[in-house]
Amino acid sequence: MSPQHAFHVAVAGGGVAAIEAVLALRDLAGDRVRLTLIAPEREFELRPLRTAVPFAADHTRRHALADLAREVGAELVAGSVVAVEPTRRALRTDAGRVVEYDALVLALGARQRPAFARVITFGGPDPDNTYNGLLADLEEGWSRSAAFVVPPGQSWPLPAYELALMTAAEVRSMGMKDVAIELVTPEAAPLEIFGPRAAEAVGALLEQAGVTFRGNAHVDLADDGRLSFGVEGEPITAERIVALPLLDGPVLPGVPSNAEGFIPVDEHGRVEGVEDIYAAGDATTFPIKQGGLACQMADAVAEAIAARAGADVRPQPFTPVLRGRLLTPHGAQQFEHRLADGSEQEPRMVLWSPAHKIEGRYLSAWLAGRDGGATEAAEPAGAAEGLEVEVPLNAWQEGQRAMRLEPYGPMTVR
Repeated sequence: MSPQHAFHVAVAGGGVAAIEAVLALRDLAGDRVRLTLIAPEREFELRPLRTAVPFAADHTRRHALADLAREVGAELVAGSVVAVEPTRRALRTDAGRVVEYDALVLALGARQRPAFARVITFGGPDPDNTYNGLLADLEEGWSRSAAFVVPPGQSWPLPAYELALMTAAEVRSMGMKDVAIELVTPEAAPLEIFGPRAAEAVGALLEQAGVTFRGNAHVDLADDGRLSFGVEGEPITAERIVALPLLDGPVLPGVPSNAEGFIPVDEHGRVEGVEDIYAAGDATTFPIKQGGLACQMADAVAEAIAARAGADVRPQPFTPVLRGRLLTPHGAQQFEHRLADGSEQEPRMVLWSPAHKIEGRYLSAWLAGRDGGATEAAEPAGAAEGLEVEVPLNAWQEGQRAMRLEPYGPMTVR
């Protein structure tokens, strides 16, 4: 099929969902589709590895989007999408460029904002230097305690566990045995989103590392500027506090959104209330904001669009399988919990694999190829510690009910 007559798909975003979408579309639809990638960044950064950088466990990995565009035969447009005109099937970028499309994929991600004032928000504008300063304070004895806080409303708490475990190991290795490290979270049990066996395993990791777990803790900012366990609760006395950010939706004119700015989609990623627009990843109303789920949503979207473009594809709905890999000082340990029937498997040891920090059908292989073709290998039992969990959810709405997370509010169009 000639490029002029191919089904034109515009993909907006430069993160994991966008990359998974363009890789999947090229594989599933071939030359039946013409691809345009619109991204504000010149490079893709594997952001989940940020927790490893301060501890020299890994390094920030960036890959040029221009290279990806050449690989998949896509046009790369620099800029951010600022408005969509669904009736025209067109979008406008912040540089004033208008891009028409047959189908549009919004993989815009979410906007981060600090949950509390006057604390370190991990993932801020300069995360490496900020966190290195905290580690130096703890290692040199200027601070004797640190709390890692999961704020109410944060649906993906795993980075706080990584930071707490790695920080505890770092300061202990420097001979600072009396530094108090605690993890403060609304969860009743450690990483309870993954099920009871994972919670027990992670609890053991925290105890072994000397990290105090404070569950059922809904932290608020008091009038005096201190954080406390609830409005009338006990104050957090740690000298240094690190909190995960809260997330807001992208709020794009012409695209439906709820009160928090997130985009409502169906099980195939179609945006509700408009035609020929799809969305995947953190920008959607699906409550768990996590890279592996973003890839799975992008795969469902790619299948639906490939079928529309005439490819021999039977679109499958987004059926979330939650996978998390917890970085610890010793590697990764794999667990599995199948929510549909409650079955669990015994854990097994695996290597820490940066390419698989985010599990994507296409993204993982693409990342491995960028990093010299490294793939995960078997590792002898007892060689590593950590966590990988699989939680298949048996239906779209089950993802919200089973995770005990309420759906977002009413939809509006801006």
